[in-house]
Amino acid sequence: MTNLKYTYGTKEYYAEMFADFIADVQHDSPEVSDNLVAGFLLAIDDWRKYHVNQILELDRVEAQVYDQSPVQESIN
Repeated sequence: MTNLKYTYGTKEYYAEMFADFIADVQHDSPEVSDNLVAGFLLAIDDWRKYHVNQILELDRVEAQVYDQSPVQESIN
């Protein structure tokens, strides 16, 4: 993708970003569309794990401040 025309965070910005993905949808290759959806779900899962692990690390640090045992270890 070249230069974006819209300001980050606006609905127009995201429409422009999503248009790039939608352009990959092909009627003669439905596996591409399936992979697009599967990739989106994988990205959600990866970001969720990242944020959960960040929260767990904050909990561990806070527990050290209060001299307590950590609540839980990271998830993979």
